[in-house]
Amino acid sequence: MYILKATGAAILNHAAACYPRESCGVIVNRAYIECENIADSDNEFVISPRDIVRAEKLGKIEAIVHSHPDGSTKPSTFDKLQMPLHELPWVIVSYPEIDIKVHKSKPYTVPLINREYIHGVLDCFSIVRDYYARELDIEIDNFERTDRWWEDAANADLYVNNFASQGFVQVDNLQRHDVILCRVQPTAHVNHALIYLGDDGQLTSEQSEVVIGDHLVLHHPYRRRSRREIYGNIWQERSAIIVRHQSFM
Repeated sequence: MYILKATGAAILNHAAACYPRESCGVIVNRAYIECENIADSDNEFVISPRDIVRAEKLGKIEAIVHSHPDGSTKPSTFDKLQMPLHELPWVIVSYPEIDIKVHKSKPYTVPLINREYIHGVLDCFSIVRDYYARELDIEIDNFERTDRWWEDAANADLYVNNFASQGFVQVDNLQRHDVILCRVQPTAHVNHALIYLGDDGQLTSEQSEVVIGDHLVLHHPYRRRSRREIYGNIWQERSAIIVRHQSFM
């Protein structure tokens, strides 16, 4: 996709006007249309649905545009996950280090190990879903969740209220692929999930380095990268419920 000089200038001007918040927009008829970013965070973008409707009245949307304040034109992990969903080129502009790059939409699979944390997208519930889909070919429904939902007793309990509907039953011993639901810090609900890998800790869906130790778990700590580690005393003390998919009963 070739960006006209005037279109590129409009994209840069919008990025400068929105800085340090991410700008966003679309390209229609090779021209840039500014859109409102309704994301809660300055480092994310969500295009206002009203602006999408307005743009579509002008013609076919040819590309999605957003800026990376104080960043590069390299797609973030979230960008890589979202791009295939739209099946459109993504134009990323860096500001104030001025650069523009067009990225083609292509499939992307985020690894299970060392994945970035993005609540609601890549978190301790997401890694359970992805592990079961990739390693065991078992699909688990997704559930909408707000950050720190576990702190308010009035909120629905994401794990306890839903594990039975997804084919899991509570057990009192451990075997490979079980999910261990934990309480991390004082909280109204169990708020973290570990996947029990057993003694070797190896994955079949991606290359994984050998981990020394036994009784290994895979999990995605809050605001940190996912990892494997030993299911030691600290995690055992935090464990509340063990659930097992009915396939392994």
